[in-house]
Amino acid sequence: MYKKLLIILGFLLGGTGGLILIYLTYIYLTLPDVRLLETWTPPESSAVYDYRDRYYGDIGVQKRYYVKIEDIPEKLIQAFVSAEDRNFFKHSGIDVGAIIRAMIANIKAGRIVQGGSTITQQLAKNLFLTRERTIRRKIREMILALKIERTFDKKKILELYLNQIYLGNGAYGVEAASRVYFGKSVKDLTLEEAALLAGLPKAPSRFNPFVNPELAERRRNYVLRRMLEDGYITREEYEVAVSKPVVVMTENRYRMSDYVLDMIKEYLIEKYGDLALQGGLKIYTTIDRDLQAHAVRVLKRGLRRLAGVVGVPILPETRKDLEEFYKKQGKRLVDGKVYVAKVLEVEGDTAKVEVGGKEFSVNVKGFPMDRREYLMVRIHRTFSGFEAEPVPDLQGAVVSLDVHTGAIRAIVGGYSYAYSPYNRAIYAKRQPGSAIKPVIYMAALLKGETQISSIDARPRTFYDPTTGEEWTPKNYDDAEYTVVTLRQALAKSINTATVNLLDKLGFDVVLNVGDRLGLGDLKPYYSLALGTVEVTPLELTSAYQVFANLGVRCRPFLIRKIVDRMGRVLEENTPQCEEVLPPQETRVLVDMLRAVILEGTGRLARDLPRIVAGKTGTTDEYMDAWFIGFSPYIVTGVWVGFDLKRTLGPGMTGARAALPIWKDFMAVAASKYPNDDFPLPDGTVVVPINPKDFVVADETCEGVDMVFVEGTQPRLTCSDIRDLITPREIW
Repeated sequence: MYKKLLIILGFLLGGTGGLILIYLTYIYLTLPDVRLLETWTPPESSAVYDYRDRYYGDIGVQKRYYVKIEDIPEKLIQAFVSAEDRNFFKHSGIDVGAIIRAMIANIKAGRIVQGGSTITQQLAKNLFLTRERTIRRKIREMILALKIERTFDKKKILELYLNQIYLGNGAYGVEAASRVYFGKSVKDLTLEEAALLAGLPKAPSRFNPFVNPELAERRRNYVLRRMLEDGYITREEYEVAVSKPVVVMTENRYRMSDYVLDMIKEYLIEKYGDLALQGGLKIYTTIDRDLQAHAVRVLKRGLRRLAGVVGVPILPETRKDLEEFYKKQGKRLVDGKVYVAKVLEVEGDTAKVEVGGKEFSVNVKGFPMDRREYLMVRIHRTFSGFEAEPVPDLQGAVVSLDVHTGAIRAIVGGYSYAYSPYNRAIYAKRQPGSAIKPVIYMAALLKGETQISSIDARPRTFYDPTTGEEWTPKNYDDAEYTVVTLRQALAKSINTATVNLLDKLGFDVVLNVGDRLGLGDLKPYYSLALGTVEVTPLELTSAYQVFANLGVRCRPFLIRKIVDRMGRVLEENTPQCEEVLPPQETRVLVDMLRAVILEGTGRLARDLPRIVAGKTGTTDEYMDAWFIGFSPYIVTGVWVGFDLKRTLGPGMTGARAALPIWKDFMAVAASKYPNDDFPLPDGTVVVPINPKDFVVADETCEGVDMVFVEGTQPRLTCSDIRDLITPREIW
């Protein structure tokens, strides 16, 4: 309506000048109200901190932290003014001289080499307009700049601009950029760092100090020279600043996202909804960022080593590397070769993928396809062309908890978050194999057995209700035993002995122990003794936390405190612990799990310079490999397997596939704590036991220290046995 009336008025007034005036009036009337900036609250990131309140990463639509102008250093403001708009404090929104200089420079160069936009114009364009390059958009930008200058003072304009400007690597505003590039708050920037940030708006990608440090340094020095010319710094300050090299954080320290941040994001959205999306929160977690980084490294290193052993490919870790790898494959497909395919769409158990310029439909049942962009496929030639079948990823997970609180110190859900954000640590239900056996041995101790109680280890046949058929357990490598102690059976992971023990105890007491440990889905089947149930790595590691904490269960938790942008505490979490098992019997089990390290399947960890205990786990046909172990202070679980359940290969036991990763991690994690032994609760005793006759060792024989509930330890000594044997019996 405005437009028609103004055109008629223009004709009535007559002349080109009148039409131009009318056109400008029309633009002015149709521009947005700049007073909206008074209540403008840009989307901010929510900052995430580790258990020592160190910055870990952030979550949100944009990486941005709004800071008031009073909290922005004067040198940073001066750097941006010198670099972007040296007449900012003199003009009223438009710098006519700068526009003329830019026009002349562009005409001479025959291309756009210089812009004449003021800081106020940039703010108007970024907040109210599109990025189209038209005269109409430029006119709207200039008029908006004039309106903004009439409405707000220079300080407010600078505050809005410095919080809105994009500075590369996903960072919006100077505070986010300061954290991205330097790992510090904007208030702590040095002069040369401030100049580097001020040089980025012109071309954030080109001057990216992570990628092009030399170009970034040249641009920084240009800004410093402008600051010298404008009188903001002295010659001495200039000389010192330009002599310094560009020093930025390691790029991967600033996390776009990872398994931890995804867990927090999902929690916030589920609990707080829109508030979480608005950002500006401070989230204090239980994560130890050093251990988290270490867990990522050891899992990748361990899986690469294992991939070489089992003969499967390992994909590049980052999306960028994957894309380059995908492009370099070419379009000529070779029969039997494994390729990286781009996932086009997923519907049910079928994924449409592209490789070599050809599209294929592949069955992905069992694959975690959530947000996956690439998939390995093997190409097969057929009479009608080529077909593709998915190749499962060799994957793993690491979970580490504080023994006494349940606080999650590290959690890694796969080989590479960039390739597959599916968090196997909390979502992948896998069979634990022999790692479930401590539940059964704990039940035996509660029923009055000791670690030197004997159990028949000869194979017996049982009815399996899951198959409706009889079933006879076997031992690893078909080893055969007769009678063994509970300590030997657990240390050497003897299947036949464990199933026989389960039969002797009955299911009720074992399932009850499982419930107390947080493993509520155990089933009353004899195959339970071999770990045919399904658990997540977090669930199983949490169960072992109870053992390490001598019967006190602490629910695992990740978030300590959440504070909103106004400083209000939205929630604060403390450890939720309760005693679920008696400390005396639990301490005996810990001693038996210590024997796994010293005498049994976990011998690889014997040379760790810390007192640790744990248990290996291997499932049928070597589909899953586990090691869950702990010191008196930290418990860690490692799982290794393929996403699509298939064998890792002959001999790929928990001791061979998972334990090396666990050991690498715990070599660092356990060293953060004192090298203490597990405490002995009241009502327990340590007795030297002769490993041959299982009586108390004295000066006539050797012994191994073992823990007993007081009153259950043996009384006979080696000397007593000898005295009981008559000379005739010896003869």
